[in-house]
Amino acid sequence: MSSNVQTMVTPPPSATPTSTTAMQTYEGQLNKFTNVVKGWQYRWFVLTPETGNLDYYLMDEGVIGKRRGRQHIAGTVVIPSEEDSQTFHVNFASSESYKLRAANVRDRQVWVDRIRAVAHRYEKTK
Repeated sequence: MSSNVQTMVTPPPSATPTSTTAMQTYEGQLNKFTNVVKGWQYRWFVLTPETGNLDYYLMDEGVIGKRRGRQHIAGTVVIPSEEDSQTFHVNFASSESYKLRAANVRDRQVWVDRIRAVAHRYEKTK
């Protein structure tokens, strides 16, 4: 006897942002690949949906320092990396590109989803 039962997997609530959570400021620590010499550096990132900006700040021994970069999210393409389950690329319309690494696969998915949601919001307002 064969069964035609399909199993649906529901992602954890934080992995798929609702319209409410996707439009709230989101911040946290990510590693940013700076260059071949310095490699991966801890940075504090802040995604602000109201302004459409992704800012990042220096971190020194867990203390958030001065802002080092700001990019507007409109036209941004976010691509999860195939090299591992934590890395992703953020390609901005300005031609700037960030290679970022989250602490784990779940955090990567949250960042990818939230950045995509904000980018989508700004595409619709063009």
